[in-house]
Amino acid sequence: MNVLITGGAGFIGLNLAERLLARGDTVTLLDLAPPPSPALEWLRALPGALHVAHADVRDATALVNAMLRHQPDCVIHGAAMTAGPERERTQAAAIADVNLHGTLNVLAAAGRAGVGRVVQLSSGSVYGAGAHTQTELVEDRDVPQPESLYAITKYAAERAALRHRALHGLDVVVARLGVVFGRWEYDTGVRDTLSPPLLLARLARAGQAARLRAGLPDDWLYARDAADALVALADARHLRHALYQVGTGRRWSPRAWCDLLRDAYPEFDYAVVSQAEEANVGGQSPSARPPFSVERLAQDTGFSARFDDVRAFFDWMSWRVQLHALSSEARQMF
Repeated sequence: MNVLITGGAGFIGLNLAERLLARGDTVTLLDLAPPPSPALEWLRALPGALHVAHADVRDATALVNAMLRHQPDCVIHGAAMTAGPERERTQAAAIADVNLHGTLNVLAAAGRAGVGRVVQLSSGSVYGAGAHTQTELVEDRDVPQPESLYAITKYAAERAALRHRALHGLDVVVARLGVVFGRWEYDTGVRDTLSPPLLLARLARAGQAARLRAGLPDDWLYARDAADALVALADARHLRHALYQVGTGRRWSPRAWCDLLRDAYPEFDYAVVSQAEEANVGGQSPSARPPFSVERLAQDTGFSARFDDVRAFFDWMSWRVQLHALSSEARQMF
């Protein structure tokens, strides 16, 4: 398969590229920023064919040109500005331009280029105040009530994609992701909310104590599982729905993650605090929401998450050792 990934230099884009290239596919990483050098070195050692395209999703002409040049069978649209409160205050228009207008540009370009399917990445943050259920969040039952500007624009992009599908017949499927963490996560400059597992790991490696805010989001999803699920949606011959939730279907334990870190880094310690201003992890995070129902995804693609906390932890640590052997840049970035 020939796949073009927008936001390809970012965290999830690199995981997708690794998954696709490992099985011999052709991948184009489209991004405004170049992929990190250590990632390119790692990815180019895999069996598939890797290309890099420089383009901004806000530039409709550049998107059309890139898709006509690379002729992808599928586009996975991951480009986004994952904004925190400070960026919301100062760059509100840019957030909307990238997350909503950029999505409209990607969909239009995909139609112009004859792309077979677009898999559009969304976020569980869209549920916001609507995540009231005590069981699990279900696609056709629980109504999103997004609160942050990031979540509002992601939900608007979801609805715009589904409307585009209805109007133009483009095969668009929306993948609503839980809290993804793991391989290739780094500070891209447009991602203000790094995952709790990464923040905790950084503190542990520095020998610093973590103060976790009580009630952190805990619907975590290891990056390799996220990539597997998204590739399954890209591969599926027939999908019965236009929206799928991507997660493990269960809660994770931040305390258990901290215990794994303490075993690996004995100087690390942690405490759970009740006040956001006391926390150095999760102080500005939203409250925990129930886990996703993933029954729809499992039924239509056969996907089942492979990684629990222990397996994810040791896979991530082993990967870091291998990656860090490549260069000092890899050690500094990842």
